[in-house]
Amino acid sequence: MWRETTQHQRNLEIWKREFESFVPLRVLDFHVHVVNAAALPSGESLNVAGHLVRHYDFEELERDLPAVYPGRETLAVCFGWPSPRFDLTENNRYVAAHCDGHRFFGLRLLDPAEKPAQVRDDVAQGGFYGFKPYLNYVRKEDPNQVEIREMLPEAIMEIADELGLAVMLHIPRSARLADPLNQQQLIGLCRSYPNSKIVLAHIGRAYYLSNVVGHLDALAAWPNLYIDTAMLNNAEVLEHAFRVFPRERILYGTDIPIALAPGKSVEINDQYTYVTPVPWELSISDHRGKLIFTSFLYEQLRAIRKAVERLGLGPDFIHALFYDNGMRVLQSIRK
Repeated sequence: MWRETTQHQRNLEIWKREFESFVPLRVLDFHVHVVNAAALPSGESLNVAGHLVRHYDFEELERDLPAVYPGRETLAVCFGWPSPRFDLTENNRYVAAHCDGHRFFGLRLLDPAEKPAQVRDDVAQGGFYGFKPYLNYVRKEDPNQVEIREMLPEAIMEIADELGLAVMLHIPRSARLADPLNQQQLIGLCRSYPNSKIVLAHIGRAYYLSNVVGHLDALAAWPNLYIDTAMLNNAEVLEHAFRVFPRERILYGTDIPIALAPGKSVEINDQYTYVTPVPWELSISDHRGKLIFTSFLYEQLRAIRKAVERLGLGPDFIHALFYDNGMRVLQSIRK
């Protein structure tokens, strides 16, 4: 089984030894993908860190959350799998049908080519808390040339601003936070749409330290800009973020289901990659079986704990990170 949860004894031992006394009693994961089989074309699969599956549905999520966080109350912000090959309408319908606004909170996958009126209607009817755009929906031949403003047309951002919605933004371009155009357009979004909540997924995809230093700092002043910690296994990056970015605007997120797979992200010479036990297009694989892995998610918890301890942060920060900050965002959307 590809899921690394406490159903494996070695992970249960890690939980008891490293996280039982650290993780709060309530956990709100602000970054979870859910996709039903009906949204995938015939013969298509999800590639979950090198493991091919036909779906990751709410039944699986409800089973996995308590197996990852034993004894904790768990909640999640959920959205579909952003691929132009998959059925966006069906995936959004499925997420809306299972998000109750109490345990699960839905974001709507967004194709910039959609009609704004339809998007607005879907938000109202589906009870969505915001949008999940993705660079592949822009459909440029070179994905590294995609711009944020192409992912989020003005008419869509006007809806987000009017309704105070969250926008879970996976920023484009190879330089990521260090890209001057990304910086310019992020500041433009924050300035022009102050009632929206712009969430930089994966701390702006800054998985290695040189990409975050000096670049995250430049964005910290904008009160409607947030970051999530999804798939961040680098304690130095997290420590820097916890030091320079307003702590009330840092959200715990994981990137489930990928985060449940075995592996770890690593920094090498101002670059990053993943290490996994099986081949994956984004990773270096341990094909000789030299390593025993836990999940990306548990490696992230280790990195968070290390950063917290280095900075001497106390229980108030930890509770806010894992629950309070994210819940405050959600409650501001549904007043």
